[in-house]
Amino acid sequence: MKSLIALSLLLCIASAFEIRGPRNIQREPLRSMEQKAVVSPRIVNGQTAAANEFSYQAGLMVNNGEILFFCGGSLISNEWVLTAAHCTLSAVKVTIYLGSTTYLNSTVSLEVDKCDIIIHPLFDMRTLSNDISLLKIPAVTYSDAIKPVTLPNCALHHPLCVDQNVVASGWGRRTSDADVSYSPVLKFANFKVISNDVCAGVYWNMVRIDSGKMCTVSVNRKGVCAGDSGGPLVLASSNLQIGIISFYSNNGCEADEPAGYTRVTSYLYWIRRKTGLRL
Repeated sequence: MKSLIALSLLLCIASAFEIRGPRNIQREPLRSMEQKAVVSPRIVNGQTAAANEFSYQAGLMVNNGEILFFCGGSLISNEWVLTAAHCTLSAVKVTIYLGSTTYLNSTVSLEVDKCDIIIHPLFDMRTLSNDISLLKIPAVTYSDAIKPVTLPNCALHHPLCVDQNVVASGWGRRTSDADVSYSPVLKFANFKVISNDVCAGVYWNMVRIDSGKMCTVSVNRKGVCAGDSGGPLVLASSNLQIGIISFYSNNGCEADEPAGYTRVTSYLYWIRRKTGLRL
């Protein structure tokens, strides 16, 4: 990881891939910090997931009334999907794919409209704070291919997970920053959690790395990238979801620089209150 980042470094939101053309979507600049948010990260240089390996993974085709773009998500119960707020902020309809590593061949596809989307009321597109949302879906039947991810328990004291090995998954960019195509099959990659202080040392002039965020760093040019936004970050040891893919460095997905996530443990009570789930 580079020890110094240029002041002109930009952040990229790990989110949307426009289906109408092979390019990244430019969303509202983070003007107050003189940086731009470029939508769409995907797992670059990741491994191919085996059937049923990530049975909680959801693919989201988001329609905002003008374009279609792709995000990830995680099934947290038979009626709820967890994703990033920046994925659903302008959504009119969302199609959710479950049950396959090839989302277009998913065993289940569901459509919800904006009435079924709950965006955190304090989400801030400028700072990416509170980048979390929920989708209420028609009840699905569990199978080997469709199972919920495990969320942490509200009643337990949760460590910050620094130095823990974690896994991110998604259908994002396949092999490099130059490859604008998205992966036809689900990919995953292994990362390590770093402290917020270390992450803030990289992004100190760009975005506040607050307690609701967490960061990972990788090596060997692997990273989350366009199209991965909203997807799950889980502990490698237990598949417990601790993060939601949110942003990455504008130096690129292969830059071996920190990627940012919404810290799930900071929002357990909000999730419980909105869904009624026992956490």
